[in-house]
Formats: sequence, C-alpha cells, structure tokens
Amino acid sequence: MSAITREVECDPSAPAHRADPHPLLHRMRAHAPVGRWRCPATGRVLWYLTRYADVQRALLDPALGRELDRLPAGHAAFHRRWERDPLAMVRRNVFNLDPPDHTRLRRLIAPAFGPRTVTALERRIHAVVGELIDAMAAGGPEADVIGALALPLPLRVVAELIGFPLDDLDLLRRWSDDMLRSRDVTRVRRAGVAFVAHTRARLGERRARPGDDLLSRLVSSPDISPIELISSVFQLLLAGDETTVNLIGNAVLELLRHPGQLRRLRARPELIDSAVEEALRFNGPVGHSRMLYALTDVEIGGVPIPCGDIVVPVLLAANRDPAVFDRPDDFDIGRAPNRHLGFGHGGHFCLGATLARLQARAAVGALVRRFPGLTLAADPARLEWTPDLFLHGVRRLPVLLEEGARA
Repeated sequence: MSAITREVECDPSAPAHRADPHPLLHRMRAHAPVGRWRCPATGRVLWYLTRYADVQRALLDPALGRELDRLPAGHAAFHRRWERDPLAMVRRNVFNLDPPDHTRLRRLIAPAFGPRTVTALERRIHAVVGELIDAMAAGGPEADVIGALALPLPLRVVAELIGFPLDDLDLLRRWSDDMLRSRDVTRVRRAGVAFVAHTRARLGERRARPGDDLLSRLVSSPDISPIELISSVFQLLLAGDETTVNLIGNAVLELLRHPGQLRRLRARPELIDSAVEEALRFNGPVGHSRMLYALTDVEIGGVPIPCGDIVVPVLLAANRDPAVFDRPDDFDIGRAPNRHLGFGHGGHFCLGATLARLQARAAVGALVRRFPGLTLAADPARLEWTPDLFLHGVRRLPVLLEEGARA
C-alpha cells in the first residue's frame, strides 16, 4: 500500500494485537492515519486516529462528544441497540460526560487531586511503598509486581484520600479485578452491583457521621446527583486507579526489557521523573481515549467523518508519531522534551495525573533501588495483557528479586 487510504486492515483492538499493538499502529499511521473500521458484528463505524496532531485536535473538538444522548435521535437509537455495558450503572462521571455536567462534577472533585493536596500525601505514599516492598522481599525470591505493588498501592492511597476504611481493601481489590480486568460479563456485572450496594452503605455512614474526606464533601453537596455520586466514586477509586496500576507495571516491564536503561536509572536515580514520563509515552497505561461520537459531520486530517460515527483517538499511536518524537521506538529515560499524550489532553486531561506520577516515581524508584538483581521471571511474549486496547497493561508481571544493601 503506497497511497493514503481510509480503510483499516484489521481492528487494532483485536486480541492478536494486545501484546504489541505498535507495528499495526505504525502501519495505520502511514497508510490510514484517519482509518475507518466497520465492526462486522454491529455495523458500527469506528475511525481510528493515529497521528499526534489529529489525536490532539480530536480531544479538543466540541463536535466530538462522549454522551450518546447528544446525538440525533436516529443515530442514538442505532448505537443504543449495541450498548451492552455491564457497568452502565457507574458510568455517569467526569470521564463519560460532556460540559456542562462534566465541568460541574470536575469542579467538585478536582480540589481533592490538586498538586498541593497530592504533595501533602507524598510521605504517606513512600511509607506504603516501603511496606509493600518489604512484604515482597519477605515472600521472595519471586513476586508479581502487579499483585504485590502496582495494584494495592493506588487502591490503598486513594481509598484513604476518598474516605473508605482500610478494612474495605480486600473487597475493593477483588471488585476492581472483576470489574476492570475480567472478560466474563456476568462476573463484571455481579461485582458492579456489589460495589454499588457497598458504596451506598458507606455514603449513608458519611451522611450520618461526616468526616474530613472527599466522600463527606461530596455527599453533602447539592450539586451532585445520587447516580453521579456513586459513579464518581467508582471512577476515582477503581477505574482511575487502573491508570496507575498499568503505569507502574508497564514502567517496570520496559525497564526490564531495556537493561541498558535500567542500568542508567540505577546510576542516575534523579532520572526517575523522566523515566516515568518515557513509560507514559513509550507504552502508556491507556491505549486510547474514551470513544467519541461525531455529533455532526466533521473533518479530521482532511477526512470527512459523518455524524453518528465513532472516533477513537489512539494515544499509544500518537505517542510514537515520528513527526513529533525523534526515534519514537527507542525507550529513552532521559528523553527531553517529551510532549506525550499519555494522560490525554484538553478538558478531560486525567484528573489524577499528579497523583499517578507521584505513586509511579515512588514505586518504580524504590523497586529499582531495593532489588539490584531484578529480572523478569516469565517470557515477555507470554505475558497476559488486559482484554481491550483502552486499558493497556499486563495482568501479572512475575519477577525474580535480589536484594541489595539496605539504606
């Protein structure tokens, strides 16, 4: 294929591409950068965007929306026939809403995740990381980075920030795995129903006995509905945390797959900040943004997209666009500048980005310092990845531990 086309050769979300979607994304960027894919099962048309400029533009375009009800009635009815979301009861949150509702909810929640608040949590985050890594060392010589560190860290930190008791962590962890990492629709729905019931009970406790936490502030606000309240808790506590889980897991995986860069980080630990940013760019925790509906006829990258079609800005592809990044397929922990879109762009830029970065720096930095002989305990080609392109990470990351001298 030498000329620019519009048709995508195959669905980049297909399981065959989960372990390494980048070769296909490179071909799409070269031959169908605004690529059309018609789902054989539903007939719905998806347009995958793989160039940085097109992804950035789409994330700012008010003609592309997240709410199905904003489409003309006929288009909305067509899509609704195929909406089989087992977690529909927790979707009314800032991630899935457009202004003005998005703006209203984000204004309520944002202060809890602002830089000043998050910085105040830094000592607590390092303490939790220390406890988790001590437990990994005690259980060695093999550990799962996801189960032992990447998953429990953000769940614990955000649960405390929001106002869930630590006694809930085991339940929340099980529900998180079922709701966000399972392919079993019945299992997903069952976990969602249990989470909603439990959250309602916790909210009732906060109404009766308010505390100094986000749950208490939200439950007393007249500017949030009951369904928005539960949906927002889900997004912040479980769905949002998955970004941090995948960021930590992917960062460790790439360092282990690039031993020269791991040695570089050990020799220059001050590179941890840029190492995390490079992990976000090179193999980020979110494959694509929320799917967007074309609310009217729109043109992207010179390609007309009809009203009602779905637009998918692929962050993984944008972050390896050679028009923006020199040597895009090189993992370089000292890369600068690094204008990646790993946390999105525009009004829906990740609310918890500052907190995710802080946790990733603490977790990856401590792991690298504590275990100088850290190596993969599995063939990278056989790692199991999350079941869709949206959440991009491995389900388990087995490693062999070798401790260094304690500081």
